[in-house]
Amino acid sequence: MTTTTKFALAAVAAALMGSSAMAADLGGSCRADLEERIAELEATTVRKGNRKVSVTLSGFVGHQIMFWDDGHQSDTYIGDGGNIYSRFRFRGEAKITPDVTAGFTYEFGANPNAIGNMNQLNGGDDLGGSGATGAGSDCANGSTGGCAALRDASVWMRYKRLGMVRIGQGSTATDNLVLIDLGNTGAAATPDIGLYNNAFIARRANGNLTGSAGSGLPGAAITWGNLTTGGESWDTSRRNHVLYETPSLYGFTVQAAIAEDNFWDVALRYAGEFNGVRVAFGVGYREDTEFNGAAQFAGVAPNALCTTNCDRKEKAWLGSASVLHVPTGLFLTGAYGTRDRSGGLTDTNFGAVDNRGASSDYYYLSGGLNRNFFGIGNTVIFGEYGNSDDALRIARSDAMGSNMDFWGLGVNQYIDAAAMQVFVTYKNWSGDATINTGTFAAPVASKENFKDFSAVIIGTKIDF
Repeated sequence: MTTTTKFALAAVAAALMGSSAMAADLGGSCRADLEERIAELEATTVRKGNRKVSVTLSGFVGHQIMFWDDGHQSDTYIGDGGNIYSRFRFRGEAKITPDVTAGFTYEFGANPNAIGNMNQLNGGDDLGGSGATGAGSDCANGSTGGCAALRDASVWMRYKRLGMVRIGQGSTATDNLVLIDLGNTGAAATPDIGLYNNAFIARRANGNLTGSAGSGLPGAAITWGNLTTGGESWDTSRRNHVLYETPSLYGFTVQAAIAEDNFWDVALRYAGEFNGVRVAFGVGYREDTEFNGAAQFAGVAPNALCTTNCDRKEKAWLGSASVLHVPTGLFLTGAYGTRDRSGGLTDTNFGAVDNRGASSDYYYLSGGLNRNFFGIGNTVIFGEYGNSDDALRIARSDAMGSNMDFWGLGVNQYIDAAAMQVFVTYKNWSGDATINTGTFAAPVASKENFKDFSAVIIGTKIDF
């Protein structure tokens, strides 16, 4: 290379370096500015602990406004909860061999103002930020202090030919089994309909709240959660467990789990598509046994109630199915559950309301249209209906029967550019109950038709 060529290359290199330095110099020493910016990036970037495990951060934030009316009183509450309370998760994965991978999940939820925990006597502000601990909130799973709940803390290993084993806190085999929905009603609807008004108190036809002085019915308040689910969600709660999942075979997978407190479950799931028709379904069975526990039913005097050393077993079948016609966007979704509970009462002189064998059934249907009409994302227009039979018998020892009907309409607009949903929905609950105002030996039936409870919910959810 000639001397002239070397000088020319050196001049070009110097010019390029000078240009880069000028571009990076945004007011101050180039080197000092770069070091400062690198320090800022290091301080604000989510970093993983090593280069072997890839880590991702994801989740969503969701809030809503609920206008409610119980037939005698109405108000507007602002909160989260329902099926879209905010959460974030860390997921990690590492490849051990081409056929073996391992990973972990940490997921937390923030649910300080769950609309499922509000009622006529306490709105969102009255929850005080410390959070209620009733059904409809993951605070019910043991979290305290602002309802920042640990939803998942599990480790798993998967071998392509043999399947996956997972251990830790999180979902067992039947969790989310009633939530299969190809229509993507998303934030606007869920088959677990009690999440919206679990704690609201049923109001008698005379305008009195059940459980209040002079209400005319004995015992504690009857909530819409009692009438809908018996106070316990049809969806399986998360717990410490060991789970095995088979590899997918023609779209089918099988999961089985054992968990703390004498719990086990098993589920079969399927997902596939044929000639533009998507199909997904799941069905499962679970057993939950508690030995020597506290009182199992919210008994009301004079009905006898086991208060110590109470054994209880609950058996449940549950599942859901969904069909989507991809070319038109038409969809139909259904969910079903039935459960039987035994144990809890010690009275040996039972009459017509022997609650040692309480059972309850539930079903839910939704259907509608899922199409991209405006170019910004799919618009989901839907209707929904649900029914729960004898759920109150699960919650109260003096309940002789109950029935709850639910229906709703809604629109959910997806905004793809922001990974966002904006929705509005109307929901209505109606119900009745028969309460034993006598004794087990001499039952006296009191039938009550409660005032309808209705709500208009406007909300949004954004994923990240």
